[in-house]
Amino acid sequence: MIQSVAQGVIATISTNQNMVKLSDIAAKAGVSESTASRALANNPRISEETKQLVQRLAIESGYKVNHVARNLRARSTLTIGLVVPEVSNPFFPKLVQLVSDSARESGYRLQLHLSGIAQDSEAQCLASLSEQRVDGIVLVTSESGLVARDALNEIVASRIPVVLLGWVSDAPEVDMVYGDDASGGYQLAKHLVGLGHRRIAILGAVPHRGPFDRLVGFRKGLAEVDGVSEMEIPARTSEEIKLEIDSLLNLPNPPTAIFAYQDSLAAIACRCLRQSCVSIPDQMSVVGFDNLDLGTYLCPQLTTVDLSMERLASAAVEALVRRMKVPPSGEVCEQLLIPPQLVLRESSSRPRSANAIEKSGCPPTGSAPCDSREKQS
Repeated sequence: MIQSVAQGVIATISTNQNMVKLSDIAAKAGVSESTASRALANNPRISEETKQLVQRLAIESGYKVNHVARNLRARSTLTIGLVVPEVSNPFFPKLVQLVSDSARESGYRLQLHLSGIAQDSEAQCLASLSEQRVDGIVLVTSESGLVARDALNEIVASRIPVVLLGWVSDAPEVDMVYGDDASGGYQLAKHLVGLGHRRIAILGAVPHRGPFDRLVGFRKGLAEVDGVSEMEIPARTSEEIKLEIDSLLNLPNPPTAIFAYQDSLAAIACRCLRQSCVSIPDQMSVVGFDNLDLGTYLCPQLTTVDLSMERLASAAVEALVRRMKVPPSGEVCEQLLIPPQLVLRESSSRPRSANAIEKSGCPPTGSAPCDSREKQS
């Protein structure tokens, strides 16, 4: 196998020992080398007749274009960098897969970096991707917001396009794609109070998405109804959540519903309630947020909010590809807001009229059947 370089493109000849150059293909076709190169690249400026002729001659001669060399010449690696905090949270593996699918559909490979749960390695991830000459970066933020602001400014100054996936404050120099979590939280709150719940516990993180945070919307929905009392379960580990839930269950007037900041936390809450012999949703409604697959594995299945992760991932990649083709030239960067959708399942229902929760025996399941029925609204 022999390789030769012509016009910055490596040709590989596997059919014989004679070195075939791009100039040979061009001479046989009766066109210039630049026209032959464009024909091999399917350039729309070249006529279909010329493209077919050049491509046929290339095949007959055993000429193959090395796309890596072509990309280097064009200063492109056809690679998109993706930075996510972690993959232990089931939300992020699904997001990684969706971004990878969208990147591949756009003709790009994906290079994944993990910034850590607290995003303490965010700056190192950005620096590494810059050194590896990626064409653009999708940076996913979490509870810590944008940690590596200085590093991001350096990336932007170096003309590498960046799209933030997740809302942060004061980042006008990059495009942002984020979900309207506040709308989803508001819909969940209206759903619970509409069922008659007036004592509602909130399990999860403190707000970190500014005006678009799901807790902001949830509390707004509660505030619109008189007589609603809110209780907090600030714990994050399974053991802490179990202790906090048991403490709430022992109150004279315990909550009748739990809103979990994430589906994964809702799953922990459901397990803790089962261990305490509390029936879902007969004695306690539980709702989550994210619409992860695990919500359909619970019994009863989980009422939640669909973040439209497919739309978030595809919108982020599409925005990045647009920016890679047309870099910003002083105009205001894009901010794309993706609306969520409420998904009603069997884990939420009207509360019982009794105040105290009786735990006389552990029911094997809730009264709602474990099937795949759901309703989106």
